[in-house]
Amino acid sequence: MSKTILYLGYFCLYSLVLLIIGKSSLRDGSTPEDYFICERKVGVAQSVCTFTGTWVSAITILSLTGSVYEDGLAVLFYSVIPWFLGAFLLALVARRLYDNGIITIPELFRTRYGSKALQGVYAAVIILVYVFYLVSQYKGFGMISAALFNIPYPVGVGMVYLFILYTTFGGYRSVVRTDVFNLVLLVVGLVVLMGSVVSRVGGLGQLYRQAGQLTCYSAARLTAGRAPLLVPFSERYTPVISLSMFWGWGLGLAANPQYLVRMLGASSGRDARRTVLYSLVLLFAIYFALVHIGLGMRTLVPELAQPVDTDGIIIQLINNELYGPWSGFFLFAVFGACISTANSQLLLIASSFSYDLAKGLSRRELSASRVVNLGRLAVLGGGTLAMLLTLNPPDFTLSYGGDVWGLLGILLFPPLYGTLLTNRLTRRGVWACIITGGASIAVLYPLYYRGAFTAHPAMFGVPLAAGAMVLVSAWDRKREGEDHEVAG
Repeated sequence: MSKTILYLGYFCLYSLVLLIIGKSSLRDGSTPEDYFICERKVGVAQSVCTFTGTWVSAITILSLTGSVYEDGLAVLFYSVIPWFLGAFLLALVARRLYDNGIITIPELFRTRYGSKALQGVYAAVIILVYVFYLVSQYKGFGMISAALFNIPYPVGVGMVYLFILYTTFGGYRSVVRTDVFNLVLLVVGLVVLMGSVVSRVGGLGQLYRQAGQLTCYSAARLTAGRAPLLVPFSERYTPVISLSMFWGWGLGLAANPQYLVRMLGASSGRDARRTVLYSLVLLFAIYFALVHIGLGMRTLVPELAQPVDTDGIIIQLINNELYGPWSGFFLFAVFGACISTANSQLLLIASSFSYDLAKGLSRRELSASRVVNLGRLAVLGGGTLAMLLTLNPPDFTLSYGGDVWGLLGILLFPPLYGTLLTNRLTRRGVWACIITGGASIAVLYPLYYRGAFTAHPAMFGVPLAAGAMVLVSAWDRKREGEDHEVAG
């Protein structure tokens, strides 16, 4: 059977399942609480699947595994370890977040500080962040589609656009069902692929012996570096760059609404916390497989015949040098990972626009059905804008994703955790965080891209924003105390 026929068969089966899932969910979600968080009735097993499915994205499978192929274990300190540290912070606040009884994260700031303006500003931040972050998911699907079906990259991007819109229109229930299906595909694909790669190398012991003799490699330039594959840092991922990524990737994940919503949709505060902890166990197994797939592929194909960007290495190897009967199945599992992450982010754009902006700032009460319909309209608008941006995508999505999440680390992490863990913050303190954080982003990010410093800008932006928030809140409390003394 030819590649094309096999891939078309996988495509038809995959499309059919998604059509069934989407159709079964389109009539659900008549209220915002149902449409955006399934009325807080998602069980632990489904919550774990949707949490993990949202986490494992195109960046994880394509960019991370391609980086392992090039730089070995050094990429773990740059991305995976910060991600896991950020997730432990999520578990720390899971119950406190759940007990607020909110539907969206921006709503927390309105209920706690009585400010519709704060709710609106954070809704706008979330919309902006996820429109840009969606680019990495669209890019991954577009690259795979172009390689599998020999079609232009923009056509591949258009395919994922339609898939994502359809699976998101049904709301959170559709997203959860899609995530369960896609995660099962991915786990099976990873087990088969890792087993095949490791067995071809000769086992894990032989894999590490051979990988230990190799050095870092640039697939784009077809040149080898000096750093060994099995060391914690490399020429590309230096200690300063990697350790500073905790402030971007780590704190960005800890404040990331796409994970926080998974906890809000759980059936209890206890289940919200267990969702994070159980997901980390599953994610550890997934990353174990991805790392060894990357190392195993490097030992089997130490050098590529033609230049390939980091994001395209795995596609190139599976579809050509290491092609086998499992290739199509695995690549369609990557399709699923792209869709599971993207539809969750589009739903966040929808809730931010319809619930936090339209409903939250409206002078008249909007009906539940109108809020849901506005959410679907936002799905269409946000998805279309992200698709247009994807036509000129970033070269290296692992770095790009850390930069985008760094915005959340600077603007959202300090006030979110400060609000959940203490009662000492004030409304003006949160505004000070937003203003200082925004100014830090405007100054530090351009300098970072010009090469003025190598550490991630969030390493400086988060302390500056948090410091302003704490100082202004302390000043407000002091003034409040003085006013009470005068009144007394």
